Amino acid sequence: MKILVVDDSATMRRILVNSLQRIGYNENVEAGDGREAIDKFDATIQFVISDWNMPNMSGIDLTRALRSHPDGKS
Repeated sequence: MKILVVDDSATMRRILVNSLQRIGYNENVEAGDGREAIDKFDATIQFVISDWNMPNMSGIDLTRALRSHPDGKS
């Protein structure tokens, strides 16, 4: 399963990715904010973990954008 981890804190992203890897999820994509996440999002992403409060685009705004993305799954 390919997981997109979105958080403006590099430390929190590292903690999440390390935790996911320990339980067997090794295909992870990281993004530092919502705009970067949209750029990295594609049809191979199966799950998104996102911070709620980020600069440039909140987690809620990111969710809305991904739902309307051509590769998104509503």
